[in-house]
Amino acid sequence: MANKIIQDIYIVKKSIRNIKKSDVRDGFYSQKKHATSHKESGNDDLVDKFPIEENNDDTNDISDEDNFEDKRHVTKDSLFFLWIICIVSIATLLFLLSSVFSTATLTITPRSEIVTLNDTYNITSDKTVGSSTLHFEVMTIQKDLSRSLETDGEEYIERKATGKAVIYNNSGPSNQRLINNTRLETKDGLVYRIRESVDVPGVKTIKGVKTPGSVEVEIIADATGDKYNMKLSDFKGDFTIPGFKGTTKYTTFYARLSADAVGGYVGNVKKVSDEKLEAGKTELDETLKADLIKEVYSKKPEQYILFKDNYYIKCNELTSDLASNEYKISQGCSINAIIFNKEELATFIARNKIKDFDNSKVDIMWNDNNTVSLLSNTEKPYNETSLKVRFAGPAEIVWSYDISGILSSIVSQDKSIIGSVIEANKNSLVEIQATIKPMWKNTFPKSEKKIKILDTIRDSVK
Repeated sequence: MANKIIQDIYIVKKSIRNIKKSDVRDGFYSQKKHATSHKESGNDDLVDKFPIEENNDDTNDISDEDNFEDKRHVTKDSLFFLWIICIVSIATLLFLLSSVFSTATLTITPRSEIVTLNDTYNITSDKTVGSSTLHFEVMTIQKDLSRSLETDGEEYIERKATGKAVIYNNSGPSNQRLINNTRLETKDGLVYRIRESVDVPGVKTIKGVKTPGSVEVEIIADATGDKYNMKLSDFKGDFTIPGFKGTTKYTTFYARLSADAVGGYVGNVKKVSDEKLEAGKTELDETLKADLIKEVYSKKPEQYILFKDNYYIKCNELTSDLASNEYKISQGCSINAIIFNKEELATFIARNKIKDFDNSKVDIMWNDNNTVSLLSNTEKPYNETSLKVRFAGPAEIVWSYDISGILSSIVSQDKSIIGSVIEANKNSLVEIQATIKPMWKNTFPKSEKKIKILDTIRDSVK
């Protein structure tokens, strides 16, 4: 019984800190009442050992309540201060990130003017002619291709060697016409003939230096047999032109081998049917033509423009080694493309189509409705120094502007500087719209690499 009473009192005292004030009073009251009952029952020694202190004062209760309220108040202040630190830290982080990852886009509308073309102009490949004339250049690519055909027996043939040579005119500034079958003779007396008529340009003076005019021609041996086969690396000296013998032109006109002379042969060779031979040649030609067109556009210098169909493709049969045990056909095709410098062409058109043009730097935006036709009376316009070209259809002349200057003037600057940039470039552009990211930033990035330029005309054509 004594142990039970002690346990009750101990549990009550241990738990009193975790109960409400009212419960504390009630608890003390219960202990007092319980202890009194023991005293009345004769357990005085127990009461003496565990005296019950009567306390009618609520001071301790009030103190506990105040401490609780103070602690709760301190906790609220700490949380508020912590939130302030978090908000400031996040804002600082966002600011730093926006500075690091900030980008901008300038959408520029340049000055432009639509012109209608329906004009024919004289053009030249002679760079010494003044800048008021439009110049053209010739881009040449050559490719060869071979394949073996199934044979149908043997046959006896006599074939002439073929090759290429360059004829030079050092007699004066005038062109010289050489007709088909004009003879070229080696110092050993072997005679070859040109395979078509050609005009050999006259002497040109470039920066005070006289240079003989020249043109490349195809040649064929005057007789059959392998003795007319010549390698370029073995050929010595020059060809003379027997037709000029007895005149001053005999010494001022000469030719040099530019490609091996091959195919001369007399004897038995493998043969194929005409149908197989024609089909094989056609296949080679079509493959070569497609490859050449693709290659001329890919290899064209970036600053030049090649208009549709302004090229000429010619294919020839190349004679292979007829003594071989197989029948192999070889075709050689060349493409000669007429190209124009973009900047020179744009300036030339602007001068001729825009009144009071101030010679500003401009571009021309061409479209599918434009046609550019080369006019010539010869089969090989690319060998001519002067041609006529006809431009037709609408085109847009677009003014150029100083991109690097614009970028350098706006980096790290406030967005309001755009007005000054437009004013400084008013002769070449109409409008600039600026977009900066993130959206709350109002200054351009510090690096030009983070500023993108979009041209409303040029970029829409690409």
